[in-house]
Amino acid sequence: MLVLVLGVGTAAAVPTPIVETGFLTPSGNIACNAGTYHGKKLLSCTVFSKAVPDRGERVWSMFVRGRVQTGFVMGNAATDYPKLAYGRTWTWHGFSCKSDWRGLTCRNRSRHGYFLSRGSQRVF
Repeated sequence: MLVLVLGVGTAAAVPTPIVETGFLTPSGNIACNAGTYHGKKLLSCTVFSKAVPDRGERVWSMFVRGRVQTGFVMGNAATDYPKLAYGRTWTWHGFSCKSDWRGLTCRNRSRHGYFLSRGSQRVF
């Protein structure tokens, strides 16, 4: 089991999971970690090129139901996972993410989610 590691004394601005599974996009610029957070399933994705040195990695997180939360985490996303090839879809406990040459689109059961790419990020 891999975990998202937070810096000592650092509080996450958004919920981050105890990582059970995940994937990387083909470019390696986006890592998605899925697991539990206080007993609820959670998906968190990081766009490495959007990291800010004094704030940490930019993270988009969502539970199986509800809206997306965004913020920064001082830590490292787990990256020891396979790449999700373009045109493929990853599903896990009510989450669905599709990899495309334009970027990554992830949704939850409430149909909320996000589109992430190196050039743009959008929450819906």
